[in-house]
Amino acid sequence: MSDRVSDFALIIGHVWRCTTCRDALLENPSTMWIGYKLTDAQRECIANIGEEDFRTMMHLAEVTSLTLREIESAIDHPRARLRHLGSVKGELRPGLSW
Repeated sequence: MSDRVSDFALIIGHVWRCTTCRDALLENPSTMWIGYKLTDAQRECIANIGEEDFRTMMHLAEVTSLTLREIESAIDHPRARLRHLGSVKGELRPGLSW
C-alpha cells in the first residue's frame, strides 16, 4: 500500500480538525480547493458536503467514499496539520493563526 495521501483526503482530513477552514470550505469551496489536484467527482463531492456530514468520521467516510484509514492518514499527515486551506506555503490566510 502506498503512503501517498490524495489531495482530496488532505482537504477532508484538514477540515475534520480545523473548523475555521471547514466553514470557509463549506461557504466557498471553489476558492478553497485551489492548488489541490482533484477530479470533477471530488469537486462535486466537496461542493455538496455540509456541516452535518462531519458528525462522525464514519459518516464522513461514507459521503466522501474515502476509507476510515484514508481519512485518519490524512488527518495525521503533516500537510493537513500544518497548512490551512487557501494558504500558500509560508503564508497564512487572513484570520487564521498557527
